[in-house]
Amino acid sequence: MSNETNYEQHQPLTKEEFQARMKEMGKSQFIREEMLRLGFWTEETLTPEEQAERSQDLSELQIVQKELDELRSEARKLGDIKEQLKIARQKRIEESKRKRDEKKAQMEQASAEAQKQWTKYKKIHIPHVGNRYSIGLEHTGMDKEKLEAWRLPVLQTAKELACAMEIELNRLQWLTYHRDTATLCHYHRFSIPKKSGGTREISAPKPELRQAQQWVKEHILDLLPIHPTAYGFVKGKSTVDNARVHIQKRIVVKMDLQDFFPTITFWRVRGLFEWMGYSRQISTLLALLTTEPPHQQVKYDGKYYYIAIGERQLPQGACTSPAITNLITWGMDQQLHAWTEKMGYAYSRYADDLTFSSETLSSSQQVGVLLKRVRSTVKLHGFQVNEEKTRILRHTRRQRVTGIVVNEKPNLTRRRLRQFRALLHDVELHGLEAANRQNHPNLWAYINGYISYMAMVRPDLSHKYNEQASRISQKYGLSYVGIPV
Repeated sequence: MSNETNYEQHQPLTKEEFQARMKEMGKSQFIREEMLRLGFWTEETLTPEEQAERSQDLSELQIVQKELDELRSEARKLGDIKEQLKIARQKRIEESKRKRDEKKAQMEQASAEAQKQWTKYKKIHIPHVGNRYSIGLEHTGMDKEKLEAWRLPVLQTAKELACAMEIELNRLQWLTYHRDTATLCHYHRFSIPKKSGGTREISAPKPELRQAQQWVKEHILDLLPIHPTAYGFVKGKSTVDNARVHIQKRIVVKMDLQDFFPTITFWRVRGLFEWMGYSRQISTLLALLTTEPPHQQVKYDGKYYYIAIGERQLPQGACTSPAITNLITWGMDQQLHAWTEKMGYAYSRYADDLTFSSETLSSSQQVGVLLKRVRSTVKLHGFQVNEEKTRILRHTRRQRVTGIVVNEKPNLTRRRLRQFRALLHDVELHGLEAANRQNHPNLWAYINGYISYMAMVRPDLSHKYNEQASRISQKYGLSYVGIPV
């Protein structure tokens, strides 16, 4: 009897035999064998080819079954997928929160440190001075060697500048802060008449700003050299010294720079201080101290406002403005002096007045060349000639330079001498009040000043007027120092 017949006649398997046979044969093969034994499935006789194909299918099926079993095994290890996903998601949330809290703590620490540094920075620097002018305030690099070579104060921070000026840092910031619309102004503004007609706008700084500007002038501007051809607002030089350069010349050419002070803007002044060796920060503060925009005063809702109507520029009335002009025009003076000397001309500049003179009588063509070159040089240096004030004075007519006649020697015009002589005579006879027909605000001070001026121009005449002024002072009880005899 065959094994198959024995198997068919075998009694039902016990549970232990069942599990052993399944483990030995594999689940699929065991189920097939059981179905055959129990008569649920009959197996037809197969050809060798079919048997081989079937064996191959069974082999592949076993491989697939094995893979499924492995996957089920892995699945059993994982347990509930949803629960695992929930746990994984919770872990991610906790990790994300941890990282967020850690980053927040780092940011708070960085913010606290930045605030600490910012507070420390503001104790020695001015971080903001208004729109457009605050760019570059963080730059504190300076050329120390250049500053020491010029013997200028070595200043790196706003605090050092304030200490040097003997003011608080917040007052320095107040003086330098720019507003296009403000309720206060650091200048008193008024107009004075020009000799040529019209009025000249004067901006006189208020006491606190004037003190700061005086420090800048004495400790920085006055220590730098200016060109020898500059005579205006220079210690030890006067209009008389400027006029003496052009005495007894065959031809005198006078030219004037248009809008001289307004042409020198904040940006040029800041560049000047940077050229000295100061940092962008210090240069900005110094330029803000020494410039001011033109303002228009308006009234709104019962309150007055100052509205800036132009770029910051040198104010006429500040003690620093003349010194800055002399420094900024150094290159122009040097160039004009160099080539006019080659042409046989002497050159001098008194503020915005340019004067050229020659001992030889130049032709119209030569004068034209001179004028053309002056215009181009002046334009190259950021200025413009006021053509209405250009004068060509030959020796056959009266030649005046900065108000002084220079044909033969420094002299005053006969008309001014006659007017002054008549004024003194009137004062001596009738007193100051009666003689002040032009309503001069301080006639006696004017008389004193004019006699001192005359002593520089015509010392041979000044003694006579000095004696007359002494008699007037004794007669009417006026204070008069007089001039040295």
